[in-house]
Amino acid sequence: MPSLIINCYSVIRSHSENFIRYSLLLILMLSPALLHAQNLTEEKELPSPRGAFLRSLAVPGWGHYYVDRSDWTRGKYHLASDVVLILSYVGLNTRANYLEDQLFTYANSRAGTSLKGKNRDYRIAIGNYNSLSDYNNAQLQTRNWDRLFPETAEFQWEWQEAADRNRYRDKRETIDRNRGQLPTLLGLMVANRLISGLHAFVQARNMGQNIPEAGLTYLNEFGQPGVTAHIRFRF
Repeated sequence: MPSLIINCYSVIRSHSENFIRYSLLLILMLSPALLHAQNLTEEKELPSPRGAFLRSLAVPGWGHYYVDRSDWTRGKYHLASDVVLILSYVGLNTRANYLEDQLFTYANSRAGTSLKGKNRDYRIAIGNYNSLSDYNNAQLQTRNWDRLFPETAEFQWEWQEAADRNRYRDKRETIDRNRGQLPTLLGLMVANRLISGLHAFVQARNMGQNIPEAGLTYLNEFGQPGVTAHIRFRF
């Protein structure tokens, strides 16, 4: 009987040692993967899709840089596009202001009128008629009484030559073309920000979905002592 107890004890001890040995071996084999997964989830904070979207909405490309600093090529394209659009807007607006200043000076020196405080209809009218009287007579003939300008010194104009009036009209149309492109550039800037933000949002969301989940338990599926390691990838 004592020998049987000793033999049972030896078997149990042998299995326990094997269990511990295999458990340690399993832990050593899985530890690199577990540590890697832990580093991905803890040491590197996952980018927020909402944060990526808002960053790119403020500055195109910033969201891509926030998601992955090592590879944000797509963000660089959005950032470069935004810089080009902003410079184009500033350039066109500056040129339009410069030409408008020249237009004011030209109208004052050649037609004897001031454009300051005048509306668009007045600026167009003095480019199509040689004088205020010619303009008002044309409106009376077509019964456009609501388009008449007052016969006062403030609204009087008279071009010295028809060529001067034509040059004025060309300058004004150039200004209108420049200013007409500004809303388009603004729309492109908004679209560039939205596209950049949406792409950064999706990139951040996909990165979060592909992070593996790792775990280590000391009970097997039957609730008995054992070491169970699992790594799950989400797609």
